[in-house]
Amino acid sequence: MFHQKEYENETFRNLAVNEELFENLQFFECTFLKCNFSSTVFKNAEFRMCQFEDCDLSLVKVDGSIFKGVEFENSKVIGINWASASWGRKGLTQLVKSIDFKGCVLNYSSFFELELEKIEIVNCIAHEVDFSGANLKEANLRGTDFENSIFRHTNLEKADLVKAKNYMIPPAVNTLKKTRFSMPEAMALLYSMDIVLEEYSQVD
Repeated sequence: MFHQKEYENETFRNLAVNEELFENLQFFECTFLKCNFSSTVFKNAEFRMCQFEDCDLSLVKVDGSIFKGVEFENSKVIGINWASASWGRKGLTQLVKSIDFKGCVLNYSSFFELELEKIEIVNCIAHEVDFSGANLKEANLRGTDFENSIFRHTNLEKADLVKAKNYMIPPAVNTLKKTRFSMPEAMALLYSMDIVLEEYSQVD
């Protein structure tokens, strides 16, 4: 399928590649349209300034791969362990954002302990996703469904969760500083605390 090791400014349409192994490939400013890479292994690959639109990347393995300036739009990006990719040294200043997701399905994926400052996960479905220990400072998470996702020791300082829903983010074990929420979903923050909430009606 990929007969070269390096591709630049290429557009790939309607590729169907399943359960294949590709090693040491490099993609620069490439676009993937309606491609199916489900259960494919990209080992030590490099994606820079690439875009995936209407693609299926379910259960893709990204061991040792590099992502810089990559955007996924209206795609299935299910069951991926992003922590197995190569992200550089923890705490290193990121001049270019690594990955963004818009209108995607991210269920059952893991971003465990990743540096993802200013990441965009917008209008996505992110059920049972692990964000434990991740740095999501200034992340744009608007409109995303986080049902059963894990937020533990996650940095959400200045993150935007307006219109996000179904999240459970215990304030005691996460960093919430100037984090933006919207009602009524923000009530979940209270329910995660060890307090008793009672409704009452005021009688004149």
